[in-house]
Amino acid sequence: MEFDIFLGVAALVIAAVLTWCILRFFFAPRRGGARATLHDGVQQATITVRGGYSPDIVTMQAGIPITLRFDRKETGECTSHVVFPDLGTDTMLPGNETTEMSLPPLPAGDYPFACGMNMVHGLLRVEGETDSATKPDDGTASTGTAIPAGTPRMSAADALLAERQEAEERRQEIRHTGMLVAIGTVLTLPVFVPMMLMLVSHSLVPSWLMNPWLQAILITPVMFYCGAPIHRVGWPALWHRSPDMNSLVALGTTAAYLYSIALCFVSELMPEGSREPYFESVGVVITLVLVGRLLEAKAREGTGKAVQSLIKLRPRVAHILDVGTPLAKDLAAGKASGDGWLDPAQSQDIDIDRVKTGDLLVIRAGERIPLDGVVLAGEASVDESMITGESVLARRGVGEPLTGATIMQQGNVVMKVTRTGEDTVLSQIIALVARAQATKAPVQRLADRIARVFVPAVIIAALWTGAIWITFGPQPKLAHALVTAVSVLIIACPCALGLATPLSVTAATGLGATNGVLVTSARALEQARDIRTVVFDKTGTITVGAIDDDADYAKPSYTKDSVKPGSKEAIAALRAAGIRTVMLSGDKAEVAERVAAEVGIDTVIAQVRPDGKAYWIRQLQISRDAAAAQSSVAPAIADVPNGLVAMVGDGINDAPALAQADVGIAIGTGTDIAMQSADVTLMSGDLRGVVKTLNLSQATMRNIRENLAWAFGYNIIGIPIAAGVLYPFTGWLLSPMIAGLAMALSSVCLVLNANRMRRVTLSPDTVSFTAAGGRDADRRAPDQHGARSIILDTGDRPRADGHHTDEGHHHQPNKEQPMHMNHMHSADMNDATQTATDPVCGMTVAVNNDAITREHDGTTYYFCGEHCANNFMKAPQLFLEN
Repeated sequence: MEFDIFLGVAALVIAAVLTWCILRFFFAPRRGGARATLHDGVQQATITVRGGYSPDIVTMQAGIPITLRFDRKETGECTSHVVFPDLGTDTMLPGNETTEMSLPPLPAGDYPFACGMNMVHGLLRVEGETDSATKPDDGTASTGTAIPAGTPRMSAADALLAERQEAEERRQEIRHTGMLVAIGTVLTLPVFVPMMLMLVSHSLVPSWLMNPWLQAILITPVMFYCGAPIHRVGWPALWHRSPDMNSLVALGTTAAYLYSIALCFVSELMPEGSREPYFESVGVVITLVLVGRLLEAKAREGTGKAVQSLIKLRPRVAHILDVGTPLAKDLAAGKASGDGWLDPAQSQDIDIDRVKTGDLLVIRAGERIPLDGVVLAGEASVDESMITGESVLARRGVGEPLTGATIMQQGNVVMKVTRTGEDTVLSQIIALVARAQATKAPVQRLADRIARVFVPAVIIAALWTGAIWITFGPQPKLAHALVTAVSVLIIACPCALGLATPLSVTAATGLGATNGVLVTSARALEQARDIRTVVFDKTGTITVGAIDDDADYAKPSYTKDSVKPGSKEAIAALRAAGIRTVMLSGDKAEVAERVAAEVGIDTVIAQVRPDGKAYWIRQLQISRDAAAAQSSVAPAIADVPNGLVAMVGDGINDAPALAQADVGIAIGTGTDIAMQSADVTLMSGDLRGVVKTLNLSQATMRNIRENLAWAFGYNIIGIPIAAGVLYPFTGWLLSPMIAGLAMALSSVCLVLNANRMRRVTLSPDTVSFTAAGGRDADRRAPDQHGARSIILDTGDRPRADGHHTDEGHHHQPNKEQPMHMNHMHSADMNDATQTATDPVCGMTVAVNNDAITREHDGTTYYFCGEHCANNFMKAPQLFLEN
């Protein structure tokens, strides 16, 4: 091996200098950006989208409405969406169009935004006097931060329009990319095939086919026409310091193309053995990258089909009765008899968008119910599986509700429309799913941090690869240096890191929606698998919520309330997985114990006041944390497992507890206000939806782990191989063409793996994992020997002076009660001269400079922790009213 010390030193010095320049270019503090302009009381700014965001930092003032205009001057998948995770918004940006996005006045803080593939990043910086504590440190909604009031939510109409625009743009992209692949293939084959035949025998290839000028003529259109979508995005992204996969391919193919062109003109100046052009590599790499983009675009069509199918469920035509006819008047008054309304002459077909609240519609067997309403006449069996995930038909008679988009399997009815447009259940589901897909899972943070430094690291790795080959490699040094450096650039796939989590979350939220499980955020989707304690409200959640016939109207009782179908099976599945179950009941101990024994609950807390549910959730959390820290500050409750505490409830008085819990699960048959406070909504009243939720979370995280393992593993293994680490042992170097093929298929593999989520079956009867630390005693089927322990709520609550008070409840200690609740008071609190009560959990907190506070309507509220503070900001009125 020949070693030229001067060439080697020069190469290493140049590499060092260029490395410093690259690091400074990409990681020096960013200055400038742009400030918004104020027009008619609205802050406005225009952001150009072309390989990045320009400007990528926009400064606004707190407390003033915002309008952002995204002027997208390109097409393709990467920047087709702009996502604000903090705000839960995902906006479609049609190619070569300007899209306006309106935002409410925002609190001071940084609001990052990114493209749908999580590779191009920008920042909305809001300055002012607003309390910055309302923003999380990491800038993601996944930490439970409150989304500012007034943030626009994607409506069903918006989602449908965006879906149609995206589908049309994707179809155009597929057509255009397919054409470019065809042209690239036709022009590259006459260069590529002779090069392959040359490896077999020189006699098989006419000499004129190996002419570098002929190859240049054929490959130049591939480079600049077929490769235009790559260069048009890659180079601006590099300039914006947001480089992506296109940037690496643009760098690699440009280097190989310029080297090959130089050989055409001045080959005699190149070292002996380094005079072979690489036009075939340029053509093959660009064509294969386009093939990969084509396959990915086709594969991505399936990722969000579950959500798209929800959007398309709504029928377009309704059969309306003329409200002015005697028949319609009798129906509205409840006086109609017979089935004269089935006569087609009595109704007419109109577009569903023209239907108003109060209109009377006829639905016949086999038709989809157009909108939400209530049955006025007739009886039917309805398939509600697309909303609730339940396959059993629901019987609906006079006075009972109907949900739009469900299918009337048997029977005919007249319904009165109660909800239209964005108020329907289907529209709310679509909006909720769309919002969840715009959030970011905590597990994505590591990939995000790596992705932001990945491309500069790859460029530096390619630079040093070339320098090392020039210094220490065998002849032809220059050829080897070029091949390895270009291969490193081309094989790297940063998009795989960015796509790993969003693809799985998109598929999972769609899967959940079709199974009656609506998840409000990627954070909740990730955290549900870590639930180790599930707290159930009793009335209306475990039981059907039937009031006793002889109960006082002013003080309803539920002593004879029956257990819902599925409650016993759900709790048995949770206990079998080692998950602790707790029931909160306002009933007396004997009534609560009877229900708990019937369904197999571990611990029941009886005689709970309506305002005490959030308090008991907080006590479970304190006991868990104290036990985990082996602290004597707060004695533990009946072995609270070291994991998340979930609350399942359905009523208005459950809303504070749902917000206080680590994961709040609302029964969809309950009140809207409860659902707004929850992280997960079960569209069916069946508690087996909780089991589905845990299984959905487990399946999602498994899919994400697979994607991340592929993304990291592919790059960790592929880049060193491309750099030539195997050469000393095998004498083998990776061809840029093979590197291009591997890179092109890497993202496709992620998309295909995420699409596997669509085929997952969410079991309602068995939790798909066993909780870590769950005891063997917890994994048995529920028995009929009663709850494991009973705790009576004495009404003892912390007062503003830090002491406790019994609010009129005087109960004898229960012999089965394993402990009594103490409260956590730090030394600072005991010494404090002023205290306040946490409006969420009721804990007493010290008023001092270290207190966690939030501002609402000009009043400062104090909290025991960030969790309570963030949940308060989701819906302050809930906690202030209760």
